[in-house]
Amino acid sequence: MTFSSPVVDCSLVDGHVDLPYALERMSLPAFAALQDGPVTTETLSGSRVELITCALYCPDRFNGPESAWPQLNRLLNLAQSGLGPLRPLPDVSCLTRPWAGGATSYQLLVENGDGLLEADLDSLQQQGVRMVGLTHAGCNRLADGNGVAKPGGLRPEGRSLLRELERRGWVVDLAHLAEPGFWEVLDGYAGPVMTSHTGLRSFCDRPRNLSREQLRALVERGGVVGLALAPEMLTGDEAGIDDVVGQLEWMLEQIPAEMVAIGSDYCGFDGACRGLEDYRNWRTLGEMLSERGFSEQVVRGILGGNWLNFYRRWLSDNAGAC
Repeated sequence: MTFSSPVVDCSLVDGHVDLPYALERMSLPAFAALQDGPVTTETLSGSRVELITCALYCPDRFNGPESAWPQLNRLLNLAQSGLGPLRPLPDVSCLTRPWAGGATSYQLLVENGDGLLEADLDSLQQQGVRMVGLTHAGCNRLADGNGVAKPGGLRPEGRSLLRELERRGWVVDLAHLAEPGFWEVLDGYAGPVMTSHTGLRSFCDRPRNLSREQLRALVERGGVVGLALAPEMLTGDEAGIDDVVGQLEWMLEQIPAEMVAIGSDYCGFDGACRGLEDYRNWRTLGEMLSERGFSEQVVRGILGGNWLNFYRRWLSDNAGAC
């Protein structure tokens, strides 16, 4: 396919990538050693990927006071030592659009905040961590994840942590929080919220995905929704680029266009979404949306601009050298 639309010249931003998890799982010392998969130096090269949000994913087996923080700290150290030639983002005010070129930047998101109960939040914030998902799929000391069969809401420790996160202005990621906790956060947390990576129950009816009511309530709070590219969330089985286009179209009918984005979940699931195996295919996605009649502004927003605007609005403190 020959691209002629200016949409293909926009920079890309991915709201959720499990890159540190991939390095740990494969016992690789550094990102540069990762040769296969959706996120490599090769797939980033020439794709104009400006920013990826790397999840510090802590599996539920580490939950608890003895192991949660050590595991989170290991992942943080791995990210800091092993993600070169990616560059840590000192501050989101450094991001410009259109992209000026150079290395892809990354920022960090804690996925499963159980270890934050023992963490030094001042130190984490100084290291650029200001986004957190309270749970993964299971239950921890903060709340129940959306893999729990009969979930409850937030626990006292979760409510206490939220008060501190609100004071600091951290972003809470609702992607893995069970529905009772989801509504409790929206009702009681005055800080910024988002869903970094999700599916939609209207297409794949499972608790992991957002219902129409959750989707609309989230964006009423100003939260951006990142559609995942994981087949298990898109359809529950095999999935391809046509499924993603159709679900993005549906989202654009439900919520404002500036709240729609992509959180691929690359490196966090098995298999691949056909036609969107890596970032080199995102141009095709943009072209297909353009062919469906969506404006250049809308398509650029979905491919990255909406995340940039969200991060600038909530995370920029104009500190740090660009």
